[in-house]
Amino acid sequence: MKLNKLIQITATLAVVFAFIGCDEEFTEIGGEIISNPTDVDLREIKVNAYSKKINSIQTNNLTNFFLGVNEHPVYGESAASIVSQLSLSAANPTFGDKVELDSVVLKLPYFSSQIESGSEGQIQYKLDSIFGEGSFKLSVYETSYLLNDLDPSTGFEQQQKYYSDQQDDVEKNIVGEPLFVDEEFTPSSDSYVSYELNEVGDNDTITNAPALRLKLPVAFFKNKIIDKQGSDVLLNNNNFKNYFRSLLIKAETNNTAGNLILFNLANNDAEISLYYTHEIEDEDDGLVRKRGSFDLKFTGGNRFNVYKGEFPDNILQEIEAQDENSGSSNLYLKSQEGSMAVIELFEDEAEFEELKQNNWLINEANLTFYINQDALGEVVEPERLMLYDLDNNSVLIDYAIDPTATESSPANSRLTYSGKIERGEDGNGQFYKIRITEHINRVLNSDADNVKLGLVITGNINNASFSAVRRIDGVERVPAASLLTPRGTVLYGDAASDEDKRLKLRIYYTDLN
Repeated sequence: MKLNKLIQITATLAVVFAFIGCDEEFTEIGGEIISNPTDVDLREIKVNAYSKKINSIQTNNLTNFFLGVNEHPVYGESAASIVSQLSLSAANPTFGDKVELDSVVLKLPYFSSQIESGSEGQIQYKLDSIFGEGSFKLSVYETSYLLNDLDPSTGFEQQQKYYSDQQDDVEKNIVGEPLFVDEEFTPSSDSYVSYELNEVGDNDTITNAPALRLKLPVAFFKNKIIDKQGSDVLLNNNNFKNYFRSLLIKAETNNTAGNLILFNLANNDAEISLYYTHEIEDEDDGLVRKRGSFDLKFTGGNRFNVYKGEFPDNILQEIEAQDENSGSSNLYLKSQEGSMAVIELFEDEAEFEELKQNNWLINEANLTFYINQDALGEVVEPERLMLYDLDNNSVLIDYAIDPTATESSPANSRLTYSGKIERGEDGNGQFYKIRITEHINRVLNSDADNVKLGLVITGNINNASFSAVRRIDGVERVPAASLLTPRGTVLYGDAASDEDKRLKLRIYYTDLN
């Protein structure tokens, strides 16, 4: 018996990719068989699926963070703010004598790409990872909220986790007045010019890619940084992070459509720069003033996203009303601090045992998630979904062995396992197909555990890390890449009234008997 199952598994691995390659020869949208050149049969199996609201998700384990306001037609409005430590670019800095601080600039580079030069050779840029065309209220605050590296509750043995619902905790620790306020902030694709001293002491003009650049108060940073020259608080970064504990870059709605910006805070150019002059003795000219600068970096410290906003009452009520034992008509998926779906396979024990006894070569097994456009309306739909092992907080074997995996192009990676959204002639999404062939093969033919599956929206299919969640029964972690996009969708569930669009497990097999 074991030898027979081993032969089945080996045969499956040998033909699975050939089957995928010729998939279009015998399937159409929805997976219906058109022709059957290889005696492949189809078995449709009922699944159980329901939605879960994600109320609190770990957000400090990524390098990319959102700032701004997102207005979603289904899931409502949410505002994303950033809490971050700052690090000294050099420990125990020396600014010189008779220092005069001229300006202080906070800079967060946008994701952008260079396009054709404009008139007179001016470089033009196109911004990437900007969602929405409105504006939002932007404020910057100092806070006394301490960000630990290690979690005291674990005996300082594990990394401290910070969560999306901790904004109130941070705001209770705001120190003083805001350092910056803009009631109608919008990102600009304009480049900016900076000046750097060359080897002979002359200023070189540098054209830089677009960045969020905010002028912060000189008096505050003179007192906070410049006047502390030589003191213990600037001696090293440990002292400094306890002294200047964190910065809150806060986004709030201003009743426009809003926009949401993704930043890479691991970029070494994400910084607060202090520009100053100081007095030195020159051999020829005597006492002269020279320019200098010093940077406070966003790299090298802890930072996390916090979110404000609630789902509309009708959506929350529908999610809460879904019966985990009898499935649902709709599955509600929203990234970030949003919602997910749980998929349970082989709930009928008698059917499960029967399937395990069959002598089947499984050519393909898939879940096709049809999009409920009636519930969705006019939205920008997510391109990819990710299905994972919910019980063990890990990727599925089909994710791991996908031959199309490519690190250089996440948008075109792992397309065998999780295809891009399929669109109709009107441009609207029709369905997502996720293949779990080897997972099903192992469950039916190798006695692998029949685990629960989790379904989320992903912003990067190659990111296989996981974020912890709180205050959600039966779920401990979700793929962290769900934090990298603000998209949402509504899918038909296993109890949809339209049977053709009802969620089912489809197994294409060859009976070896």
